[in-house]
Amino acid sequence: MIKFLVGALFIPCVTFADTAVRAERLEIIRHLKQEIAKQYVLDEKKPAILDSLEILSSSEELERVSSDKEFAEAIANDLKKFDKHFSFSWKNDEKIDANQPSESYWERLERKNSGFSKVEILEGNVGYIDFWGFDKVNSNSTERVANVMSMVADTSAIIFDLRNNGGGHPEMSQLISSYLFKNRTHLNSIYWRDSGEVDEFWTFRKVKGKKLVDIPIYILTSSKTFSAAEDFAYSLQSLKRAVVVGEVTGGGAHPMRFLDFGNGFVAGIPYGKAINPVTKTNWEWVGVKPDLVSSKDSAFSLAYYTVLENLVKTELNFAAKNEIRDKLQELSKTLGTEL
Repeated sequence: MIKFLVGALFIPCVTFADTAVRAERLEIIRHLKQEIAKQYVLDEKKPAILDSLEILSSSEELERVSSDKEFAEAIANDLKKFDKHFSFSWKNDEKIDANQPSESYWERLERKNSGFSKVEILEGNVGYIDFWGFDKVNSNSTERVANVMSMVADTSAIIFDLRNNGGGHPEMSQLISSYLFKNRTHLNSIYWRDSGEVDEFWTFRKVKGKKLVDIPIYILTSSKTFSAAEDFAYSLQSLKRAVVVGEVTGGGAHPMRFLDFGNGFVAGIPYGKAINPVTKTNWEWVGVKPDLVSSKDSAFSLAYYTVLENLVKTELNFAAKNEIRDKLQELSKTLGTEL
């Protein structure tokens, strides 16, 4: 918008470009509302979402937005008030360096060991698995999971660290969970808005390697734990197979699909919802609530201490028992500082 100075007043002069950009943005919002009305999973929320977008389209906030990136952020912020899996973004393809192409979440997982960043055996024979994403299940990721689980196959307990895990594919949650149950177990279901069908996720009958069906499982969470990572924690918690330690998670239980709106604009619209077979609901918006509440930073120490406190009661080996006692004493000092 160009402004001319007349006396002491600024008189706005709307250019053709301004008018064209505004028309384009209003058309994008109209198209977005149309797709949300058709595809969004929760019918009861649709009127409020559509009304909010209509109000935003004529708001002063949108009038002040100058760039496409800011426009996309304004739309995304509005949508996320209703569902954290909503997204709306803009990318300027002209600025992408051909020598440094962008990498998708799935490509990054494939390149970086399916998200598994640390696997170790802690003192007291406690397995620790830290991973930041849930990869798609394929031959490579299946082999990686088998390698990870084989490393902790003879431990007395396992701590899964999901504090920095942003989620991914529900089938990976299904695969890892399959190592933790003896019998075929119903983990979760997903209702799909477009087809009206429900997909059930059960543990696999067979896995590559040894199943770990009797050892205690602990899961570390934070406010960053999201989507498929929440699915993993919520399912195992509901089935009384794991103890969740840490913070309430992000609260995203609705799978989404991406739609290209042209000119660099892409929307993510949630079109499915998780339905847990035990609770008959999910963690949408409320998050997974931990059994043992602590800060993100204290979650590991608290979980590890709790694991060892239980193990020391049943450990028969004298040397192992002393190792656990020594570690408990060390952790008690750490917890005293952190809590």
